[in-house]
Parts: sequence; C-alpha cells; structure tokens
Amino acid sequence: MSHHENVDETRQVDVVVVGSGVSGSAAAMTAARSGANVALLEKSDTFGGSAALSAGMFWTAPTVEAYQARIPLGNLELGARVVGDYQEALAELRASGVRVADEPKQDIMTFGIGYSTDIHATLAWCRAEIIAAGGQVHTNAPVIELLHDGRRVTGVIAREDGKRLVRYEAKAVIVATGGFQGARDELTRHIGPNADRLMLRSNPGSVGDGLRLARSAGAGGTTAMSTFYGHLLPYPVGRFQAQDYLPYSQYYSGSTVLVNLLGERFTDETNGDELLNQAVTFQPQARGVLIFDEHVRSTEAIEEPFPGLGATDRFATAVEAGGFHAVAGSLPELLDQVAAWGIDREALGLSLESYTDAVASGGGVARGIKVSGTARAPQQGPFYALMVQPSITFTFGGVRTNTDGEALDHDGRPIPGLYAAGADIGGLSNYGYAGGLAPGYITGRWAGRSASQQASAVEINRGTASISPAYATTNGETA
Repeated sequence: MSHHENVDETRQVDVVVVGSGVSGSAAAMTAARSGANVALLEKSDTFGGSAALSAGMFWTAPTVEAYQARIPLGNLELGARVVGDYQEALAELRASGVRVADEPKQDIMTFGIGYSTDIHATLAWCRAEIIAAGGQVHTNAPVIELLHDGRRVTGVIAREDGKRLVRYEAKAVIVATGGFQGARDELTRHIGPNADRLMLRSNPGSVGDGLRLARSAGAGGTTAMSTFYGHLLPYPVGRFQAQDYLPYSQYYSGSTVLVNLLGERFTDETNGDELLNQAVTFQPQARGVLIFDEHVRSTEAIEEPFPGLGATDRFATAVEAGGFHAVAGSLPELLDQVAAWGIDREALGLSLESYTDAVASGGGVARGIKVSGTARAPQQGPFYALMVQPSITFTFGGVRTNTDGEALDHDGRPIPGLYAAGADIGGLSNYGYAGGLAPGYITGRWAGRSASQQASAVEINRGTASISPAYATTNGETA
C-alpha cells in the first residue's frame, strides 16, 4: 500500500538517514558536515540503537591479513577498506573531544585491536554536529515506505509521533537500521530451525526495516545471511533486559569443554565465544554445557574481557540469573550431577576422556572433533558446569553494497539514491566477526560522504530528478 496521497506534510531535504545507531549517526553527521541538508529519523523514543547498549569498544581487525585469517568468508573489498579507514576514523573521534583510551587493547575477540571509547558521548556529538549544520533529528519517526520513481530513490514516508504521515523528498536515503535480529521469521528463513529460540541481545527495534526498504527498491542480497554475532548466556534465565546483556555473557567459554545435550563435543572451543554461540544454535534444543575447573573460574571467568566492561564473576552472575549449574570436588562427581539434567553419563565420560588425551598429546582430534594445540583440560578442583544458550546481537547478512556505501541491485549495479551502513550491510562479517562500533562508524562515513556527493550532483526539479552529465559519466559505472 502506498501512502503518497494522504500525507500530512512534505519536507524537502538532501539526505534522509533511517536509524540513529552508530552507523546512522556517523552517516548523518558526515553528510551534514559535507554541506547536505540532513534529516535523521529514529523510530524508537530514544536515540542510539544497539550502539547505546554496548561497552564502547571501537575495534576491528588490525590488518587485512588478520581480517582474512579470522573471517575467510568475509567480503575482502569491504574488509580491506574498513581496516584502511580505521586510523582516520579514530583520529576523527579523538579530535571531537570524546573520551578515547590512550592505550589500545589487543586480541579483542581473539584477534582484533581497538580502544575503549565513550559511546554515549560519541552519539551525542554526532547529533550536535547535525543540528549545528542545520539538519534535523527526530525520534518516534518510523519510516514506513521508501519512495522510488522507477529511476531512483526519491525519499521516504515516515509516521511521526504515532500519527502524522510526513513525506521527505530527498536526493539520497541511507538505511542504517541495525540488522534483522529482532525479526523471528527472518531469522528462521535465513539461519534455520532453532534461530527463533535465540535470546535477543540487542535493541528490540532492529527487525529488518532497512533490509525490507532496500529490497523494495531492488537491492540484492549478500553472503552471511545465516551467520550472526552474539554471546553464550546461562540457561535458563529469569529475566533478560539491557542491563543483563554484558554481565550474563560467558566470554570465557573458549577455555572450557563445551558439550551438547547428548554429552558430545561438537566444535573447537578455542574458536572463542562468539563462534561457539553460533555453533550451539544448531545443536539439539539450541543448548550446551560448559565444563571447566577452578583455574578458569578464578582467572578468565572473573577477568574484565576488555576495558569498560567491568570485572564481574560471570559464573556467580549466571547462577544468580537462574542458570542450571553444578559444582563438585572431582570431575566424575561433576559429570554425575550433569547427567542428572538428562545428559548421557557415558557419553559425557567418553567426551572428557578423549578430549583430555588429545590435549595431553598437544592437540589433534577427539571423537571426530578438533582439539586445539592451545587447549587446556580441566584439572584443578573444584570443577564447574553451566548450561548455556545462544543469543543474537546482530545479523551479518543484509543489503549488498560497495565501498562507497551505495546499495547494489541483484546484478551488482548501484541503485541511484540508496545507501546502506552498519549492520544493514551484508558480508563484512561472516561467521567470524570484524567488530560492531568501528565498522558501523566507518561504513556510516562512506554512506554519508557518497550521499552528500549524490545530493549535490542531482537537481530536483518539480519531482523529476535529472543527473548532471558530469556525474553520469564519472560515477554511473561504479560497481
């Protein structure tokens, strides 16, 4: 259904940005600073999206080689540009006066490099810059339709304050709505049968708006539609609200033995928590059990995984949250307790035994599953077990784009006037994770810069868009 006829108001702007998370905020700010008249539209009643719920680590792969090694399935063109633009983006943040740590944190998510930042101050600074440049920012303004005249995207219809329909006529639209993790049907369609059990560890408004809007204009899909970012959580939990997202996450799971409800290992634990989180999704009932010893409990389980997150006793927090758990003086006693949850005792014993043997011989394979050369077997009592379940923070697939942030159609051609950024872009992360805030900010800058260039190249005359000849020849063929 089209809402063209019954709008209450029409506003003329150069660039509309849909979504106010880190990518939308960076896109709108970049476009506004480049001279475009910008409208930033946020559907919820507060700004910031999932970025506002994060710990503020501004990180990504340290080199293109590291990106390729950790994310072999990633879009190398996008990955190389994100890595290449990182220092410039970091310098821009520092210049703003927002707090950025002096010292980098290494080996984030096993391989990344980054700095702790004040994400709330960053988002507020972006909005202040937009307003200073004469732009407008609105909450409670969901975009319900993308306008397209058959040649190009010409704006959006937004429903402001729950009732008024406002048509924004624009020369460029940037979608930055944070992914489709809140849409249960989309998750099942792309990820598979257990995906609708995933605990939502994000802003609840990220339900695929950007993907649907872009598809309505002919945008093509990407790789990585079935992969996502999240962390293992205790199972079950009594409540799960934004303040629980970080403390409930079992970041240390890469140092445990992870089995499924059949008592079998199913993946190399040293891959790290965000990869284990995906692997557990496809196990029976989308659940697993972490088994570890006092050494892990008293080191990694209580350490601060990265600055700004705070040191907390993650096992104790999981127990308090309601997670099924066991503690015993010996491993056989622990396995007896775990077996009482309905898990085969013999399978548990064989899994632990074969794992321990493989670790003793410097790694290898235990019952068909890889054991890393860096793995460590539980040996120091007391011993611990915790039942876990997967969560989803954002999806890795989405709108197909190039390194200018242009949305591409199924044939790989730019859709005039349409751009995407952040978690709405697909393929930068794929199974492996290249970071959230930094790639969001960086891809937002690409889209904002390109959209403002597009706006200055397009003359809007009585609703018909004519592209200046110079623009048609220089940028018409970018793939």
